[in-house]
Order: sequence, then C-alpha cells, then structure tokens
Amino acid sequence: MKEYAVVGASSGTGLAITRLLASQGHTVRAIARKPPAATELIKPVVADVGKPEAIAAALAGELEAVFFTVDIHKVFASKQLIRSVMFDGFVNALNGVQRHAKPPRIILLSVMGPGKSSLTWHLLNLAKRGMQKNIVDREQALVDSGLPYVILRAPRLVDVLENGIETTRPATAAMLSAQANHRLDMKRTIARPDLAAAMIAAATSAPENSVWDVYGNDAGPVPVWLEWR
Repeated sequence: MKEYAVVGASSGTGLAITRLLASQGHTVRAIARKPPAATELIKPVVADVGKPEAIAAALAGELEAVFFTVDIHKVFASKQLIRSVMFDGFVNALNGVQRHAKPPRIILLSVMGPGKSSLTWHLLNLAKRGMQKNIVDREQALVDSGLPYVILRAPRLVDVLENGIETTRPATAAMLSAQANHRLDMKRTIARPDLAAAMIAAATSAPENSVWDVYGNDAGPVPVWLEWR
C-alpha cells in the first residue's frame, strides 16, 4: 500500500488532498500543527514546519510523495513571519525528506504567474508582504534540491458546496493545464476539489521535474497525466 504525506493537512487544499487520498485507499500522514482526526487510513502527525527536527521526524521513512500546501492565512502579518512560514518552512520540509534510493516526489502547491507582474499580485503583496518573492524562492529551492518534483501553480481558489457543506469531490466539467506561462488575475479560478485531484494525479503521472498552470475550464485540452476522471 502506498503511503503519502501531506504537509499542511489541517485545512483547505491540504485537507482536501488528505481526504481524497484516503478515499482512494491510500495511507496518508496528515502533518500539521493541528492535524485532522485519525481514521483507518489517515495518520495525524503533529509537527510545525518552523521546527526542523519535528518536520524531519514527521517525514521519516519511505514515502511515495510529499504534498506541500502550507500557506499563511493571517492578513497583514509581518514580513518576517510570512517568510518563516512560506519559505523557511518549506526548506525545512525539503531538508527533512530522507534521500532513499527512490526519494519521494515533492508536489508543491504554488501560485500562478510568480515571475510576472499583475494587479492581483500587487494586491496580494500588500496583504502578505513579500509573498511573491517567497513563492519564487521556494520554487527555486525545490529545483535546486535535487529531489524529483512537480509544481502546480493555481489561480484563485473556489470552494464547492453540497447542501451547504464543503465537498472534496471533483466538480468541473474539464480542467485545462498548460506549461506555466499565465499571469495571475481574478478571472481564472479552480475549484479546490479539482486542485486536490490534480495534485494527486501529478504525484504519479505528471512528467518529472515539471511546472504547470492548472485551472478550471469549460472545455479545453487536458494532458494525459491529468485524465483522472
């Protein structure tokens, strides 16, 4: 049975990935300061990415893939705090991954257009100072790590509700994924369940060491690796 680790499993996309992996019959280490409750397949692990020894212990042993979805939700946090969570925490996780003969693939949740200026990025940088630089720097840290990886750059996220309750079931009719070349704006979106499904597909099927923009679309070409329906 394959075992995966999700760093940032307490909420949002990390929780959606955790639940979807478990529903597919996979064992999941749900790593967070406040991880979700244990189930037969979900193994909660309490660890803070800001503490290198703790995150290394959480990632010990053989893993099929490690999903990194950590973000800072506090608006107008200090630039230093944002850096410590978004960049330093990611580097701690990379350093904590054990380099086996077949190291785990790192699946990094990123943001669309980090190297391109846009009004949306300007506004995000006002709310979370230094965010764009942290996104650029952690992508580069992953490239430089020597670990196998796939980076998925997402646009604005939207939640999908069923009877008023957030669902983890993929929702859109189609999904478009392209080699990363788009600017971040408020027009492109992706449903969180679809993003979770795309990240899981990337763990096993996307070309190694590749970077993708992934977003919802009414119709459009879907690469072979993303044909997860």
